[in-house]
Amino acid sequence: MKNETALHEISKDDLKQILTDHSLWLSSGETEGQPANFEGYNLRGAVLLGANLKGANLKGAYLYGAYLKNANLEKANLAGANLRRANLRWANLKGADLSKANLVRADLHESHLEGTNLAGANLHMSDGLTQQQVDLALANETTKLPDSL
Repeated sequence: MKNETALHEISKDDLKQILTDHSLWLSSGETEGQPANFEGYNLRGAVLLGANLKGANLKGAYLYGAYLKNANLEKANLAGANLRRANLRWANLKGADLSKANLVRADLHESHLEGTNLAGANLHMSDGLTQQQVDLALANETTKLPDSL
């Protein structure tokens, strides 16, 4: 029997409010608002085009097919997140924690992976990932890379 934790559902209004509070938190130098916490949330197919989620907590979030093109996920916690088929084109993932994340068939064209933790991440069949991106990231023997690399 599998022990699966139920994902938290979120309304569009709540999502918008969390993003607004996070934006205020960032622009105020972390003195107002609050950091976004989407740990364990179901964000399947969420459209977060260009969203500033710097330092956000998305640990274990379900982001299957999410549209994160041009998003700022610098230093975000995406450990164990499901990013299968997510669009991460031009996303800033510098210093983000993607350990044990599922990035199967994710689009990583031109995404910034400098200092990104990819330990245990599954990047099998991901699209657009280059050796240069991998070299700038923190990958190890548990990182599953595409067959092309």
